[in-house]
Amino acid sequence: RVIAFGASAGAIFAVQKAMSEMVKTTIKVEQHLTNIRVLLGATSQDFQKFSNGLYKAAKATGSSFYEVAESAEEFARQGLNIEHSLKRTTAAMTLAKLGGMDVKNATESLTAALNTFGKAAGDATTVVNKMAQVDAKFAVSSADLAEAIKRTGAAAVSASVNMNELLAVVTTAQEKTARGGAVIGNSFKTIFTRIQRPETLKQLESLGVQVRKTSGEML
Repeated sequence: RVIAFGASAGAIFAVQKAMSEMVKTTIKVEQHLTNIRVLLGATSQDFQKFSNGLYKAAKATGSSFYEVAESAEEFARQGLNIEHSLKRTTAAMTLAKLGGMDVKNATESLTAALNTFGKAAGDATTVVNKMAQVDAKFAVSSADLAEAIKRTGAAAVSASVNMNELLAVVTTAQEKTARGGAVIGNSFKTIFTRIQRPETLKQLESLGVQVRKTSGEML
């Protein structure tokens, strides 16, 4: 009788906890959707289409609707329209699954790549596809690539390094050192910043390294 009572009580508690968590998640999702609608300023019809798009994104990437709504709200805050918000949300969820990243980190990394490199990087889907292809062919994960880009993207642009070149140097460093995207990203950030100093350029020239074009412009 004690065992039976204990099993019954445990089952009841498990169901109660599950129902409680479901209610909490539902409230959070509704809050995200309310925030998104306000940010997008969409009509009821357009927002219904957007919600359906989020559901399809969640289903396609194997993510929870809460995770998708969380990412979508962040993109909506960036002033994107419905189409671009939905497209970037889907790409961010794909990146999260591909790299084993949490949704927030994937969203931030994708945002950093797109905002830093602009049109030269392509759209959100193109950026994720580039990381996926490098991930598949070399000893580096999409998570390492995303983390490195997030940390060093701005410094790379200032040093005239494009996204493809940055992916290449991060991949090479990861294969040789296995230090991870965060460490490699911070290292290249320092390198790209310091290598532009006049003193550094003079030292490189004294070593026979060409740092300027024939017109005098820095390479």
